[in-house]
Amino acid sequence: MSAPIGYRETTDPSSSVSDPSDRLALRFDPTRRIILRFRLEFASDLDLDAIRYARRVLIREERLRGLEWEEPSIEDAVFSALNVSWPALASQAEWCREKMSQLIERANRVRKEFGEAAPAAPGSG
Repeated sequence: MSAPIGYRETTDPSSSVSDPSDRLALRFDPTRRIILRFRLEFASDLDLDAIRYARRVLIREERLRGLEWEEPSIEDAVFSALNVSWPALASQAEWCREKMSQLIERANRVRKEFGEAAPAAPGSG
């Protein structure tokens, strides 16, 4: 099996503020909007399918249990083939990072299950 599915945050902390004197003030404003960006790291289409499946499961779980006050939904994150951008309040950033971590952890479990369910290649074993 190839390397596990991973991600890294690529959010540019200075992208939303042009004046350096505003950066310090905005850092402490939990109501400002930010866009978190993540780069997905995976090796195959099976990995991408695992990420998609894990995201659908997390969205379904959120809908079933409901969201806490101001909890960001993984449904709000915008996924492309390799990147995720997630508009959120600054106060929600850690929650978003935690949910990305949960997504990748779940995707790795799903990928493992996909691998176990796949038939063995001809001539092996």
